[in-house]
Amino acid sequence: MTTILIVEDEDLLREGVQEVLEMHGYVVIGAGDGLEALQWLSETHVDLVVTDLVMPNMDGVDFVAKLRETHPYLPVIVASGSTNSVIERYGLKSIDIPGANASIAKPFKSKDLLLKIEQLLAERIAGQ
Repeated sequence: MTTILIVEDEDLLREGVQEVLEMHGYVVIGAGDGLEALQWLSETHVDLVVTDLVMPNMDGVDFVAKLRETHPYLPVIVASGSTNSVIERYGLKSIDIPGANASIAKPFKSKDLLLKIEQLLAERIAGQ
């Protein structure tokens, strides 16, 4: 079974994405911020991460940087609907977040997220 970690501070969005992914056969773990996600990563095998950028406690940019210290090859998709704060802080667009393999803009369609997930998982398998 493929396990996906969803890191999103908006409960309804996180739960909705989790439900869609579970309907497509994925095991899904939800985390409300980067700190909680790092805890999950230290305790559980994860095959792919989907993370928001703008979150309390630890934002997506810092989370991805920390994740890369212990999981350098774990596929990461960054999702954000408000890149202005990211651009102001880092001078980056969400697609350019260091350590991210892909990005998706909110609001996104489930099929678009599923396609990105399938592509990254296929690339990971092909690269092994």
